[in-house]
Amino acid sequence: MRKIKEWIEDNRKSSINVGIVILVVILIISILFIRIGLNKNRKKYVQYSDNKNLEFKVMLKQNEYYKNPYLEKGNQYIANLIENINADFNYNFNLNHEYEYNYKVIATVEVLEEKNNKSVYTFSEDLVGEKTGINEGNLEIAENINIDFNKYNNLIKQFVSTYDLKNVSSKLNVDLKMGVKGTNQKFSKQDFKVMSLEVPLTTNTIAIDTNYDLAESNLIEVKQYSTVGKVMTIAGVCMVIVDALCAVALVVFVKKTETDEEKYNNELRKIISNYDSCISKLDDDFNMKGYQILKVQKFADLLEIRDTMQLPIIMIENKEKSVTCFAIPTPSKILYFYSISIKQYALSVGKNDEDKEMRNVDEQKV
Repeated sequence: MRKIKEWIEDNRKSSINVGIVILVVILIISILFIRIGLNKNRKKYVQYSDNKNLEFKVMLKQNEYYKNPYLEKGNQYIANLIENINADFNYNFNLNHEYEYNYKVIATVEVLEEKNNKSVYTFSEDLVGEKTGINEGNLEIAENINIDFNKYNNLIKQFVSTYDLKNVSSKLNVDLKMGVKGTNQKFSKQDFKVMSLEVPLTTNTIAIDTNYDLAESNLIEVKQYSTVGKVMTIAGVCMVIVDALCAVALVVFVKKTETDEEKYNNELRKIISNYDSCISKLDDDFNMKGYQILKVQKFADLLEIRDTMQLPIIMIENKEKSVTCFAIPTPSKILYFYSISIKQYALSVGKNDEDKEMRNVDEQKV
């Protein structure tokens, strides 16, 4: 046991330095593992570009007022004169990856409550059935559709009349919906609206609008999962935990193996750093002759005396740097003092048993 203690005392400093280096190395490696692991599982995206164009003509029933059989885009239209709506959906989609695609054109009729805009009735059907294929790069979609306006308008009129609905509005949306899925990379975006023709259903005049701002983003997330990334992240976290436990063990080792001289110097530095403004250091020896010496147990007691009597605290350290006295000499020849020494720390842990009788002699060496 004595040999172990001697080895620790002889190699303590180098052991601490080696321990610090190991802790730093483990921390750096663990951070690298975590960063690499997170990067491998970081979200990635592919970006596509597109170009949209939706043109339509409103075909009119035979009437006495309009010479042309149709009205162009951008007018107001009398609902009772509409025969059908001829729409051209033209869409260019470009993605620099091979992908599977699907698209269709859907007509959706909806009755909404005007106060809260909540849906009362919805009906939908495919005007162009789903078309699929595989492509890379640019894809051109062109669909010409005749929309039977009266079919949907009569459906809604009958629904509203049957249930005597008040304060409701109705509309017909004709949407081009599309989906893409990577063949080599794992990305997918399904059933997103590309563009829409918005037609109010009513017996009055109507304005037909086109809507292109339906997709939230032109980015598609690439779904990826890396086992290596997950393992590295977990390993990095485990290393951080181990590193923290080792750091705690190193702190305990430093405290347990701290030498008496280090304890003395640490306590001295602590007092000076906290109370430097209250302490006056003497370079020469202080003559205690003629003073009644009163020893206090804690430095805090000395501070209370200083605050009460408004007298300075003087600091005296011996030449060997092994004993320091803090004292307050009073005009009435009473000397209050507090001392710390290397020997005190040795005695506090049971060392130098033969010197236990000398606890009150330290101040005589100052």
